[in-house]
Amino acid sequence: MRAGNARWRLRWLIVVLGDAAIALLAYVAAFFVRAYVPLPYTMDYLPVLRFVQVTHYWVVIAVGQVAFLLYFGCYDDRALIEPRRYMASGLAAAAALTLLLIAVYFFSGDLYFPRSVLFMFPLFNGPAVVLWRATAVRLASGMPRRRLLIVGANPTAAEVLRAIHGQPYLGIDVVGVVDAGSASQSEFFGAPILGGRGDLPQLVAEYDVDEVVVASDVSWRDRLVDSVMRLDGARARVSVVPSPYEILIGRPDRLRLHDIPLIEVVRHPPGGITAAAKRVFDVLLASVLLVVLAPLIVGVAVAVWATSGRPALFRQTRVGREGRPFTMVKFRTMHEQAESGTGPVLAVENDPRATWLGRWLRAVRLDELPQLWNVLRGDMSFVGPRPARPEFVESYQAEIHGYTERFKVSPGLTGYAQVNGEYHTSPETKLKYDLAYIYNHSLWLDLKILSETVKVMLTQRGV
Repeated sequence: MRAGNARWRLRWLIVVLGDAAIALLAYVAAFFVRAYVPLPYTMDYLPVLRFVQVTHYWVVIAVGQVAFLLYFGCYDDRALIEPRRYMASGLAAAAALTLLLIAVYFFSGDLYFPRSVLFMFPLFNGPAVVLWRATAVRLASGMPRRRLLIVGANPTAAEVLRAIHGQPYLGIDVVGVVDAGSASQSEFFGAPILGGRGDLPQLVAEYDVDEVVVASDVSWRDRLVDSVMRLDGARARVSVVPSPYEILIGRPDRLRLHDIPLIEVVRHPPGGITAAAKRVFDVLLASVLLVVLAPLIVGVAVAVWATSGRPALFRQTRVGREGRPFTMVKFRTMHEQAESGTGPVLAVENDPRATWLGRWLRAVRLDELPQLWNVLRGDMSFVGPRPARPEFVESYQAEIHGYTERFKVSPGLTGYAQVNGEYHTSPETKLKYDLAYIYNHSLWLDLKILSETVKVMLTQRGV
């Protein structure tokens, strides 16, 4: 495995160096094409001498190319294996690099630099990046595969197996499942049951396991915390005296009882100045985006109306902070009366109820633009748990431990679960991301999630 990892890192290094080299070659090509090829709307050829008269920011070009491709997800494992899915990301990275160069030369005040070169540069760089990555897909053939062992035979383990089977680009081979309670079974969702939990150390060595995933059952602690969270009025703080295992997975918040370390489990979500700063940020950003994106919002509304009729906007009751209902507005992405024969139904992957335009709007998340109004009104925040429909909330609260806690904060236009999951990710898994966000909230985390949202929009992940 180590030799395989070394070869894989070498191949990724070749891809990275190729990306940087493409940017530099495209930059030089833009100069010399401008010098030797007649172009429309230009008065004369560019003097070749100009190439040595101006300052060249070679490092900015090479590093900028790699940095933007990194930001737009073009170095994810899936990007090299499925390059077509990331064509838009590669072009976006090339465009962003062009904007960076324009800014650099503008602020440097280099009057001799030919501006036409900057407009030609992306015409060479963008297609070359896409073509290079389509060619480099052959490098992915040597990707080392990880051998994984799952501890537990329960719904959580089944979800892990489904995720691995549905995402072959992950490069994971499940060697088996360890669970003492399934001795009468030979396999679990297609994975062989190799033994009980006491056999785990021996099995890790015997099967050359690279990773072990523990799929935990719902415990009495989960039920206890859920029951405390449901209480009205002042909340009691709940802490645990951690075992070494819990210290490894927990985050002690400098809380202790004399010399005994504690991990706080149930506490109040951040409030006070933090909540006020978040609201100010929401109002300012929503106001700016409503003005800047007004032409796009009008354009999408006209497109929806022209392709599937009225209404272009879709209003639906959702559950907000403290369980209060509000009317959420978005662009309509489904056919009229999509739920007339079924009643409320959750969105699924490749939802047949969606229009062809609606599927695209969902993929790039443009259907959510009208929710800027909900953010401005205070019904929602930019970042938070996605608002659920009241038809599903009651059943989720009864079935999913800790679900009530997500109503302690305002719902979000985007969220931690949305940038890490997909449309069809289970509510149980999304809740785990929501709780991680609620109790680790900061302005920096909000900015990071918003940045990741842009990446999700450009890569159209979760369609």
